[in-house]
Amino acid sequence: MRMSFLSIMKPLAASAVALALVPAVAQAQTADPHLALFQSTCVETDGRASAAMARLDAAGWSILPPEMMGPDAPFDNMQARMLFGGEGIQIAMTGDMTEGLGTLTDGGDLYLAVCAVGVMPGDYAAIDGAVADWLGMTPNAEMSNDQLRGYPYTIENGRKVAISADLSEDELVNLAAGDDMRIIMTGDSDGVIMIMYMRPQPR
Repeated sequence: MRMSFLSIMKPLAASAVALALVPAVAQAQTADPHLALFQSTCVETDGRASAAMARLDAAGWSILPPEMMGPDAPFDNMQARMLFGGEGIQIAMTGDMTEGLGTLTDGGDLYLAVCAVGVMPGDYAAIDGAVADWLGMTPNAEMSNDQLRGYPYTIENGRKVAISADLSEDELVNLAAGDDMRIIMTGDSDGVIMIMYMRPQPR
């Protein structure tokens, strides 16, 4: 069976909705600012939690204690930040995922360091389109559906190279173990638009 990432976004978005205890107001943000936030927070830091959270702290984001998530927190070692603005709310989360991702976690040999940013309200088509244009990729069919798009790639000589949806399970695991694989995902669940940066790491 191939890896399935289709169940990731639901608990993450549900947690984001639980934190967003204000009504959505005004119009959705444009894609460019949200993608820029994702790039500076998650991509430039390679998804490293301390660096990502430090950038948001310096920008005046509010700390969200993990206990506010209760048992539905989507990550281990989770950290979260929130920023209210004139157009709604922005959320950022970091943590480790150690289950629910199929072959990447079988036997506990690998885990995923995750950095995610979300906005509510937002325009999913515009944000996903901006991500696809930035990456120069189309969504991976094995990691995507109508409300969730996956963009797995390897880094080769500083370039992002899309991973084929036809790779075998063993080939995917080998890529993940080599620390050259990254996965970017976009999703829309209950109006929360998320972009996730996922970095497989050996334990």
